[in-house]
Amino acid sequence: MTGEARLTRKQQAEASRRRVLEAARASFIESGYHGATMADIAERSGFAVQTVSYFFGTKPKVLSQLIVTTIDEAIRHGAERQGHLAWDRDEPGVTSGEELIDAFVDVGHDILMVAAPLMDVARVGALVDSEVAEVYAFHEQWRHRDYARFARWLGELGALREGLGVERATDITLTVFGPEVYLALGTARGWSGDEIRDAMRDTLRRLLLA
Repeated sequence: MTGEARLTRKQQAEASRRRVLEAARASFIESGYHGATMADIAERSGFAVQTVSYFFGTKPKVLSQLIVTTIDEAIRHGAERQGHLAWDRDEPGVTSGEELIDAFVDVGHDILMVAAPLMDVARVGALVDSEVAEVYAFHEQWRHRDYARFARWLGELGALREGLGVERATDITLTVFGPEVYLALGTARGWSGDEIRDAMRDTLRRLLLA
């Protein structure tokens, strides 16, 4: 009985954390980093500001946890729908550059469709706030790590076009297949998710492959 009670409290706490993160998403997307406030997040979630601070600490930490949770959920939902690359493996598990790009775009597309607006909030906030700059740099380092692994795998497959090294391939991929492009195409130009994904596959093939 005690174990069941502990589990119930844990589930309640997780549900409360999720409510705060959902409220934070709405606040950040509507108002930007500086327009969003802990008070607004608290009001939207139905909790006191002290409760929000208890769960996550500062506003930069709320944003960082929101990005992490959003990415984790996108990866999990994508894996349930279809087989995805496992980024903790030493090998890609495919045999051609085309297959690798298709699988890589599928993984990244699921993430960028939901995380790009939040990364943009962090990018803009980082321009004038050192704490947000640390959050943005942290998540960009993770993106660079995964993209560099993708480029290395292309090199190991012998799929990179002549004269294109892994480092330059990483830079191209980071620029072309990033949150800014997703927002530009999806929000500014009105492209659908499928149109963006198909364009990313085609663009990376043209730029990277032999």
